[in-house]
Amino acid sequence: MSTQDRRTIILGEEKVSRGLIYLAIPSIIGMVVNGVYNIVDTIFVGRLGTSAIGALSVAFPFLMLLSAFGIAIGVGSASYISRSLGQKRKDEAERTVATGVGIIIALGIIFMALGQIVLEPVMRLFGATDSILPHAMVYARTLLFGAPIIMIKMTLNNMLRAEGSAHASMIALISGAVLNIILDPIFIFGFNMGIQGAAVATVVGQSFAVCYQLWYYFSGRSYLKLAISRFRPSKVIIAQIVKIGIPSVLTIGLNSLAMAMINNAAAPHGDYAVAAMGIVKRVMSLGMFAIFGYGQGFQPMAGFNYGAKNFDRLNEALRFSVRVTTAFTFCTASLFIIFSQNIIAWFSSDPLVLETGARALRAYSIPFPLFGFQIIYFSLFQALGKAVPAGILSMSRQGLFLIPAILILPPLLGLNGVILAQPIADGLTIFMTSILAVMISKKLARESRDHLAFTGQAPPRKTAQELT
Repeated sequence: MSTQDRRTIILGEEKVSRGLIYLAIPSIIGMVVNGVYNIVDTIFVGRLGTSAIGALSVAFPFLMLLSAFGIAIGVGSASYISRSLGQKRKDEAERTVATGVGIIIALGIIFMALGQIVLEPVMRLFGATDSILPHAMVYARTLLFGAPIIMIKMTLNNMLRAEGSAHASMIALISGAVLNIILDPIFIFGFNMGIQGAAVATVVGQSFAVCYQLWYYFSGRSYLKLAISRFRPSKVIIAQIVKIGIPSVLTIGLNSLAMAMINNAAAPHGDYAVAAMGIVKRVMSLGMFAIFGYGQGFQPMAGFNYGAKNFDRLNEALRFSVRVTTAFTFCTASLFIIFSQNIIAWFSSDPLVLETGARALRAYSIPFPLFGFQIIYFSLFQALGKAVPAGILSMSRQGLFLIPAILILPPLLGLNGVILAQPIADGLTIFMTSILAVMISKKLARESRDHLAFTGQAPPRKTAQELT
């Protein structure tokens, strides 16, 4: 059996739970390892002082912006690749791969050049105080030189998952993250580079991951080929990439803006508040990355079966995924609440950071049990090419709800308002997800009935005249 026959069986014929686990586990491992590297990065930098941790908190949304476009082009490409493969249009899928890579290389170069010009005002915008700014500038400027690499890695990872090469995606993520973790203490302390050493380690690790991804494509191990000859952009391909990618840009862009607003709201309380909120974001990202990883495994399964009009299999995958992710998020939230004080102590011995961080971690964990439900439906909308509901969800958590909460609560409640803004926004987003989930379920049921009627597997629905 060929590799692609095996991938097609996993996506379209394998037992749904087994296929999802096969697709999701590599993505989960890869994403969690990346989350671990973020945490280890923070632990090492924490040895440099509270202001250095604050610099990571300020630079983190900047790094997310670098990743945003890579993820957006990757997600948009992956959605169209999965549907094209489900429709047995391999050539269209390969043209999408080449088009997506071409777009992200151009964007990476633009980002690297323009970022150097606006870096200081951006760091100020993201909440850098006078004591944090020098550290943040050094860290972010180094990351900018690696912007094209960071963005390409995100794009290629999504494309590999879309064709069913989840293990290759996992290896790329893990190898880059592990190398980063190994190099962190060497550059930070061994070469006495301080916070710049952490940024250099990140760029080197990401570069190694991209080298592996390119080797996987050019060695012939991938089903889809990455070749210049396939770079024939069309309005359809670009429209599909942009349409599905925009919600991801909005999600991460708004997340960066919201984190900048949180940093600015926390800054008047001192560097300890900025550092504490940054630590909590990184800790929560560990659980969130696991769910993102599962969503990335679920997306090709959903897109393939929607393209193949296999609605029973699509619905089974959806139900299974919601159950599994909800069980995981409930257990994770419980652990974060119980051990909040101990977890924050890994990063800082500053008593103010410890107290504020533990309080914030408990608050953030309260709505987290339903985070899986939210991400699975967001991934479903992306997989099905439903840009509008995906965009609504992407804007809800970090835009429509969080930004107003940040504007309203801190002036009223002080630091408690900074802490409560995200949990309240999460609760409102869960409510919004529930409404959209009901709507898409009804739409899929209608499409399934129409398809069965068209293929002669079920009688067509009666008209109003026949019913009377």
